[in-house]
Amino acid sequence: MVVGPLKWKERAQAACVHLTASLAVAALAALLVFVVWFPFPYREISGGRALFELLVAVDLTLGPLLTFVVFNRAKPRRELWRDLSVIAVLQLAALGYGLHAVYQARPVYLVYEVDRFQVVTAADVDPSELGQAPPDLRELPWHGVQVIGARKSRDSDEMLRSLESALAGKDIAMMPSRWQSLGADEYAQIRARARPAKFLRGRGGDGVVALDRLLGAAGLTDEDVLAVPLVSRRNDWSVLMRRRDLQIIGYLAIDAF
Repeated sequence: MVVGPLKWKERAQAACVHLTASLAVAALAALLVFVVWFPFPYREISGGRALFELLVAVDLTLGPLLTFVVFNRAKPRRELWRDLSVIAVLQLAALGYGLHAVYQARPVYLVYEVDRFQVVTAADVDPSELGQAPPDLRELPWHGVQVIGARKSRDSDEMLRSLESALAGKDIAMMPSRWQSLGADEYAQIRARARPAKFLRGRGGDGVVALDRLLGAAGLTDEDVLAVPLVSRRNDWSVLMRRRDLQIIGYLAIDAF
């Protein structure tokens, strides 16, 4: 049967309505992803933006396109609603699966290790090892990123095991047995190893403008701020800390090594 221009127009209108509804749901999902699971700068550092964009692109295409294909007012009302309901269920299932994947990739800890901060995601942590963490760190946070430290090896055997694990792609920061709260020793180590903020000015580019903006907003100068390297699987940034009390004041897309 040849479908007339009016029916093509009706299908397009139905698809547009579905697209509008899908955009509203995507906006709510974006709040969850970018405010709760991947706050700045982790949406860039840990790939949250790329994951969400892929998820939304698939979801926004799937639903409206299927609606365009099946929508036909000539169908019995019950059959039409059944078809649209199946499409909605498929779309929500795809969205739910995608959000679960994003949730598993969320950053959970910012771990200070030797001379750097390292981002640890939920996917980096073996759940069977969480029992080896200190009691207050045995449950991964479901929102936000907690700043902690990684203790040094206690003996040569533990150091050797850590080396072997690192060569296999699992750094100390990803081992619950090595996690600890930041204490006086870690803060002293940060002070000893951190770079002065002016070091970042030699690393260049647009990051210098961002540095001036951040310092201006905090009412600080270069001398008031220390920069610590921030590493992840995707790219390297820097953590800016107030020299006086080592409170984090911001992040910059500049490699501080």
